[in-house]
Amino acid sequence: MRIRNHFVIFIQLLSHTLLVSLGTAQVGQQGDGYIVQVKPFFQTHCIRCHGPEKSKSELTLHTLDGDLALGRGLERWENVLDALESGSMPPEDQPQPSEAERKIVTEWINQGLREFIDHASQEAAKSTVRRLTNFEYENTMRDLLGIELDLIEDLPQDPLKPYHFNNSAELMLLGPEQINRYLEVARRAMASVIVDPAKPETYKTRQEWGAEESNKGFAKSLPRNEIAIQNSRRGTPGQGMGIKDFPKTGEFRIRFQASAVFPNGATELPLRFVMGYNLNVNSSTQEVVPVGVVHLRNSPREPQVYELRGRIENYPVQMGRMHRGKLRPDTLTITPQNIYDDGSLNDDNRFLYWPRQPDMPRAVVDWIEFEAPLTEVWPPTHHNRILFDSPLRESEPRKYIHEVLTRFMSRAYRRPVTVGEVDRFLEVYDLLKPELATLEATIRETLAMVLVTPQFLLHTKAEGGVVEQDYELASSLSYFLWGSMPDAELFGVAAKGGLDEPEEIEKQVLRMLADPRANDFVSNFTNQWLSLPKMKTVPINRDLFPRFLYYVEAGERAGTERPYIPTIRDHMIDETVGFVAELIRRNASVTNLVDSDFAMLNQPLAAHYGVKGVEGQRLRRVAVKPEHHLGGLLTQGSILIGNGTGSAPHPIYRAVWLREAILGDKVKPPPAEVPALTDSAGDSAEQALTIKDLLAKHRTQESCNDCHVRLDPWGIPFERYNAIGKYQPRVPKEGTRVRGFDLKRDEDLAGYARYLESINTQEVQSEARVPHGPQVDDMAQLKTHLLTARKQDIAENVIRRLLTYGIGRELTYRDRYEIENIFTDWAENDFLIRDMIVLICQSQIFRTP
Repeated sequence: MRIRNHFVIFIQLLSHTLLVSLGTAQVGQQGDGYIVQVKPFFQTHCIRCHGPEKSKSELTLHTLDGDLALGRGLERWENVLDALESGSMPPEDQPQPSEAERKIVTEWINQGLREFIDHASQEAAKSTVRRLTNFEYENTMRDLLGIELDLIEDLPQDPLKPYHFNNSAELMLLGPEQINRYLEVARRAMASVIVDPAKPETYKTRQEWGAEESNKGFAKSLPRNEIAIQNSRRGTPGQGMGIKDFPKTGEFRIRFQASAVFPNGATELPLRFVMGYNLNVNSSTQEVVPVGVVHLRNSPREPQVYELRGRIENYPVQMGRMHRGKLRPDTLTITPQNIYDDGSLNDDNRFLYWPRQPDMPRAVVDWIEFEAPLTEVWPPTHHNRILFDSPLRESEPRKYIHEVLTRFMSRAYRRPVTVGEVDRFLEVYDLLKPELATLEATIRETLAMVLVTPQFLLHTKAEGGVVEQDYELASSLSYFLWGSMPDAELFGVAAKGGLDEPEEIEKQVLRMLADPRANDFVSNFTNQWLSLPKMKTVPINRDLFPRFLYYVEAGERAGTERPYIPTIRDHMIDETVGFVAELIRRNASVTNLVDSDFAMLNQPLAAHYGVKGVEGQRLRRVAVKPEHHLGGLLTQGSILIGNGTGSAPHPIYRAVWLREAILGDKVKPPPAEVPALTDSAGDSAEQALTIKDLLAKHRTQESCNDCHVRLDPWGIPFERYNAIGKYQPRVPKEGTRVRGFDLKRDEDLAGYARYLESINTQEVQSEARVPHGPQVDDMAQLKTHLLTARKQDIAENVIRRLLTYGIGRELTYRDRYEIENIFTDWAENDFLIRDMIVLICQSQIFRTP
């Protein structure tokens, strides 16, 4: 208890913000320029809206004294500089300064900022001491321990803020109340990693299915070993294989023999295995976790054996229930799922059942085997990595434990540990040893205590002479590009010195981006940068878009979304993440973020967007043509759905996304006293197309017009992309209900297309004049404007986004000119994205954040 309290107090002290005093050294900035040139400029062009009587955007300029050397109001000075350099201020409807006048003021501010930054002492900066995010913590535990464990569910949820990153010191605090949670997770992890010496019992389960016809379910004539699309017929593999005997921890193996039947000319079928609760019940609350997917291309004449592996701890166990006075055993169910999807599955209200099943690809599963734990090598590798073989274990056990602690703690702390640090935990081991029966049990608890120290839970900082700069840089690189701890090569380079050299940084960055772990970085960064998760929370109007999602068609849950299967929304998020990953992999220009000649698609996405010739559920790069109305981020479903109502496009949401995520503008939320533009417009089919009218009405109010006149034009060109992310230049008249595919009425998809064309009669208006720019009539013209007039803003925004994510803090005016240096060097490389990541990692900001 004394030891535990000591750690809690220690962590509490280290997690407080570290303050650095701000010096007030005078610099050579003269006040004459302010009095003669800047102040009159403000009086003429700025004070009326940003003065004592009115402070638009919460910015006041009349209190600025013009002495930048004192360091007062520098954030405001930078805001003024940004507005003048971008040309966004003064507003278009106000008298404009000449280019010469604007240049004089911007140069004066630049000079004052540069001189203060160059000569003033360090400001009282926000602390960069921060804990690992849950994403980073789970990845670090994986690479430290050598096994993949799902640990995030047992930790408090990390905060999320749209268009911001949650890995900052402001959000990633560490307090005593969190230590108990971390200790519980660490103990559970160590119970999986350190095993007992005796080889455990191995549990095996096997089930077979024949090719005879089934006499149950809707598709009675299908063989028992076949699985139709999203079907769980009783007595077939689709019902799942129950497991009653299994260990609590350990690696498992699922082997199965499978093939596929392709009656419709398809050539590939994705077969997914999930494990957890039994899904063959009328419920949407069952818990399952995917094990893996295999893509079947072989016929039943050539069955193949496949294998999937995982950790049993990561799968939900269905607790046994009382039955006739006896408690039934806990169970796991392995369920294979045919998740083939060609985009036409909703074209019959009962597509999941007979008679369409025989016409669609079917999986054939002849048998399934489950085995756990795997004991071919015992103790397993992850155990031996910690409790390694050594003669010291028998001859000098205390010296052996000292060496075990030294090796483990050096990797956990991401730098060499001191003798004193190891000795403290050797004392912990000695205290625990009498209470615990074995070396394994004692080392489990001791290492669990290591995993709740601030040296593990906080990011590595070169402070106090304990940590060398190269080790901090190694951690900065690995947590930026992998979201995890450094690997052996990074540790090795840091130990030798020289990691700080630009050539070595470039070598390591390119190596790390080519590693599969970089996929974690791309996914985490992209989801937060573009605020992608919100798209899954948007309720889709089924009356307007009956073919978008898959719904339960019968029973008490009729009309609800089908659970336990991948959806088009999942594919759309994968599309966006995959697109950014492809740009990095190809070292493509940043301009591709706005418009590109390719998209990352699979068959369901291609069917949704109207792109032909794409088969299979694996994402791949697909060339797009002008008639597809795709390319870049702006036309991807994850963006368009997430910034809509589920019934209609929402030009304000889309405008805010464009300005915040792509252009790097800061869009303030509407003041509390300003009436809100309703979010509920379009909740029903009758009201689905009224948001644009609401905007027009909104702009008639003076309190709203000031902001909306600068915001609405960025969202209007998105109007021809509907609420589910499809290009739709015409829409039905207001109040028209859209029915789904009906086989009797439409006969085929061409007939359904004719029906939609007959009701889509109103042309969507998407023209607007962008602020300080031209009239644009549609998305294509908006993209052209962005790439000609705002290319530099987009490029600088990407630098700022990646740099903010990489260093774990918000950027300030102090970073302004270092960012300009990165931008200048990057422009010489034609704004290639992978090159930019290298430049960021070589920058002074990144190396000494």
